[in-house]
Amino acid sequence: MFRLDRIDKAYREAGSFNEQVNLFGFIDDQVFLTKSGDVGVVLAIEGVDYECLDSATLDNLTKRLESALKIFDEKCRVYQYLFKRNRAEIPSQTYGDPVVDAAIRSRIDYLRSKADEIYSLKIYYVILFESFRYRQRLLSTLGKLTSEPAQALRQFAAFSSTKRQVVLIDAEIEKARVALLTKVRSFAVQVSDFTKVEILPKQVAFKVLKSILNFSPEKTNGARLNGDAFLDCGLCESHLECHRGFLRVDDYFVKVMTLKEPSAQSFPLIFQRLLEVPANFFVVTEWKKQAPDKTRSQIHSRRRHYHNTKRSFMSHLSMSNQPENPHDVLVDDSKEAQVRDLGRALEEIELKGNYFGEFSLAIVVYDLDLAKAEASCADFYKVFSMHDGTVYEESYNLLNAYLATVPGNYAFNLRRMLILNTNYADYSFLFTLHSGHQTISHLKSEYLAILETNHKTPY
Repeated sequence: MFRLDRIDKAYREAGSFNEQVNLFGFIDDQVFLTKSGDVGVVLAIEGVDYECLDSATLDNLTKRLESALKIFDEKCRVYQYLFKRNRAEIPSQTYGDPVVDAAIRSRIDYLRSKADEIYSLKIYYVILFESFRYRQRLLSTLGKLTSEPAQALRQFAAFSSTKRQVVLIDAEIEKARVALLTKVRSFAVQVSDFTKVEILPKQVAFKVLKSILNFSPEKTNGARLNGDAFLDCGLCESHLECHRGFLRVDDYFVKVMTLKEPSAQSFPLIFQRLLEVPANFFVVTEWKKQAPDKTRSQIHSRRRHYHNTKRSFMSHLSMSNQPENPHDVLVDDSKEAQVRDLGRALEEIELKGNYFGEFSLAIVVYDLDLAKAEASCADFYKVFSMHDGTVYEESYNLLNAYLATVPGNYAFNLRRMLILNTNYADYSFLFTLHSGHQTISHLKSEYLAILETNHKTPY
């Protein structure tokens, strides 16, 4: 029997795209606020041109970035974005001379005819500060009387007045904003002598955030923020459809790949070939430092587990009164190796002063042609397999993996793993391909010439 409710079933079950985006609005010219109460900023990273740099210089710059990243503690989440897209913008102007103008137009027309093969590279960091979580729970407030008495008394006072609740939340958000800007400016000062770091104003930051959820140049190039609130509604201008092996964002086919196993070892510029993949994509990493005491507790728990289970239960039972020869007992060598590896992890924490953190990496590939997007996925498999890393092409978890690339949507991230801060510094997006300068500072005019590099980028 044909049922009429099946006709509009897809329409009734469809949800709002912006409901899945945990961004609320901007609270000043630089800082944005999430729906869960976190505050964040968007940083533009100029990057360091890795060409002609020796291994010692690469290692030194990576160590300095590693030291600078220590400013972000357990309350901070660091998102790093590497955007690569074709149809790079090539500005030009005329000079009133017919011969010169004709030469400029000829060159620009030639480069625009190859727009699908010319790519631009951009690096951005998003720093998210997890601030105060206000909940009207009497028992949790009573528990803070000994550890945070002033905070507990303010919460008690807020129980009786909605206005006091608003004042309390506003004060905590302002405190988080100041703490975030202090950390970000300190980070920018530490790396300022080898790369330029700029805190983006809200109009530019809005364009960066919008390029995560919209891939059409018509929607991203001319994007403009209208009002400080309802940022989620302003970002979601595309239709999102979920299919078995891919997503559709407007007319674009989207594939998402996540890091399943990290490389066997890490070193500076380990993912250099990521910059050379000829495709439209962006790579995002998420990092959050884990408290050392929590790491130690997990390591000790796992060491005890592997040590106690390296011998079976039956091997402890003996009917003889004679002492058992240790060589006659079958021992699981893999669990002994796990105990040794965990011991080396403790050495990193106790002796070398390093720390672990939750890390994830996702690659979002998009194209108007599904075959091209799938072919690009094969290139990414090759990039990671060269260093014994493994990436996984998402299918059932596809939507969650894509939504987790938005700053603040860490609830959707199901692919976290623990790595050392030294490995995270090696995985960071610091090095890039230099694209020259669009303006000449001392002449106060545009560039003299534009060239196409071997990496298919304008210079």
